[in-house]
Amino acid sequence: MSRMFPSPVPAAAPPRPYTVSELLSEVGQVLRTSWRDLSVVGEIGRFDVRGGHGYFTLRDRGGTLSGVIFASELKRIPFAIEPGLEVVARGSLDLWAPQGRFQLKTYSFEPVGAGALQLAFEQLKARLAAEGLFDRARKRPIPRLPVRIALVTSPEGAAIRDILSVLARRFDGLSVTIFPVRVQGETAAADVAQAIEALNRRGGFDVLIVARGGGSAEDLAPFNAERLARALSASAIPTISAIGHETDWTICDLVADLRAATPSAAAELVVERKDALRRLVVDVRRRCERAVSGRIRLSRARLAALSRAEGLMRLPYRLRAWRDGVAQSRGALAAALERRPAIERSRLTAARTALAAFPRIAGLDRRGERVLHLRGLLEERTERRLARQRERLRSRAEKLELVSPLAVLARGYAVAYREGSRSPLLSAAAVRTGDRIRVRLHDGEIRAVTRETSAAADPGPLFSRGGAPEEDA
Repeated sequence: MSRMFPSPVPAAAPPRPYTVSELLSEVGQVLRTSWRDLSVVGEIGRFDVRGGHGYFTLRDRGGTLSGVIFASELKRIPFAIEPGLEVVARGSLDLWAPQGRFQLKTYSFEPVGAGALQLAFEQLKARLAAEGLFDRARKRPIPRLPVRIALVTSPEGAAIRDILSVLARRFDGLSVTIFPVRVQGETAAADVAQAIEALNRRGGFDVLIVARGGGSAEDLAPFNAERLARALSASAIPTISAIGHETDWTICDLVADLRAATPSAAAELVVERKDALRRLVVDVRRRCERAVSGRIRLSRARLAALSRAEGLMRLPYRLRAWRDGVAQSRGALAAALERRPAIERSRLTAARTALAAFPRIAGLDRRGERVLHLRGLLEERTERRLARQRERLRSRAEKLELVSPLAVLARGYAVAYREGSRSPLLSAAAVRTGDRIRVRLHDGEIRAVTRETSAAADPGPLFSRGGAPEEDA
């Protein structure tokens, strides 16, 4: 039986359970130990600066990786980190326990394709060009013969020896003020910028030269700093940049008023040779002497010609005419001055008369007010008188209306006229049979021919009470 039914194999013991913190701590330890130094190439997808630290994402077609670079490391990056920039990030993998995700703790970036210094140069160049710091319109001319020269360079380099040697050979006796600075290293850009600002505060210089000998791109990097570029741009002294060799171009060369290929070339540009200037002065002096001598000879010839001219012979007559004119003008002026007191007395009398009449003039306002008052009374009385006259006219018109013939006609009476006459007919005896008459009614007129007339002594009533109406004439 025991062979047919063997005893069951005991199950394996379950693994020890981890807390979340323990698991994250152990995984983080493995990441930090196994991936302490690696480089990752990718495109910057997002880059934010919070509290001085940079938080970013690296991405390619297949994925995205989070990363962080601390402020102390970020300050040493020479170029600006922007989204879309393809870089090689170097650092170590670490686990961010609060969110349970790992990230790349970065301490350096290198751009893909171009070097870091070249990329930083191109970025700063584009930004300053957009601000107009490279425009030719803002560049000032360098004085042809400066008396006081300020030189910002290292006191130990070959650049200062070359510049002083060329200046002494070309024009000895110039005043050269040297401001010693570092021209290489992390603090070089700040030193040069502070020197430019200090020389501008001091003032009194005709030109300022910033010089450094040749070197690698890393050696010339301080002269691509933004602070130094803005110090040169703000300088009130005309500036010359003499950095490196002829093939080396820096931001300082683009901002300065004049760019020299080398420090020695800067010394040659800043001042001309004394012997050349001396020859130029002598040549100009000779030309001036010849020009003045020729002008004197020409003036003498003109004077001799004028002394023999007919116009010069007439000069005494002209002087006499001018003298007579002056005498006449003087007499006219004296006469005008003599008449002036009488004119002023007349004006004074007129002024006194006007002043004496001033009280009457001052009373015009009161009289004007009285005139306005009397005018108002007159208008009021006139209006009342007109009202009374209108009332009287209306009353008389009513009386006239009562005796008007037209009013009689309106009561049913009529007036008869012989045709062609304006006198009314008062008697039937004045009309014969066949005469044409006109009968004026209240409304309209009747033309008729007389058929019969009657001259009764007692015409009787105007209308009969019975029977047919009498036949009209």
